[in-house]
Amino acid sequence: MNSIKMFGALAAMIGMAATAAVPALAIPHATAPVTEQTKNSLLPSGTLIRISLDQTVSSARNKVGDKFGFTLVDDIKVGDRIVVPAGTKGTGTVAAVRPAHGGGGDGVLRVTLDPVPVTSGQPVPVGITQASVMADVNQKNGDSGTLAQVADIAVPGFFLFDLLRKGSDVTLRAGAPFHVAVTEDEFFEPPAQ
Repeated sequence: MNSIKMFGALAAMIGMAATAAVPALAIPHATAPVTEQTKNSLLPSGTLIRISLDQTVSSARNKVGDKFGFTLVDDIKVGDRIVVPAGTKGTGTVAAVRPAHGGGGDGVLRVTLDPVPVTSGQPVPVGITQASVMADVNQKNGDSGTLAQVADIAVPGFFLFDLLRKGSDVTLRAGAPFHVAVTEDEFFEPPAQ
């Protein structure tokens, strides 16, 4: 019993240390500033967009290499114009998976998202980032803890929760919107004048 209390106290201290001021991780490809010249052609790295999966992806059922589809929930805009419309389909791949097992072993699920196809221009690379997970935390959509696990990033506040949770599979539910971020600056042809 004393070891459980000591473990709980240790977990609480580690959790508090994890929630201390942590510098935001910058996306390394964000190099072009949004200026008067680029505001109608630049989709900057770090731009948040919402997607929803077309089918549920879970550490209980999926295997490494499984493909899945996703759909853009909102239009992607550059300036006032839509460069990628809502409803655009994309794909992703299960990169790592381990089902939950007895004895308290949690499931593991890592996914990669293929760049979002664009009708005119380069595909837009996207991924689950710390900023996209925090956007979901702030919107309290219920999937932010799962997304932090899928992205394999440390988000303040989830560390203690993960330490105390036992034997759960990681599941991204079909149709549940969540945020991802553009991971590289993308330029689009400026609108015709």
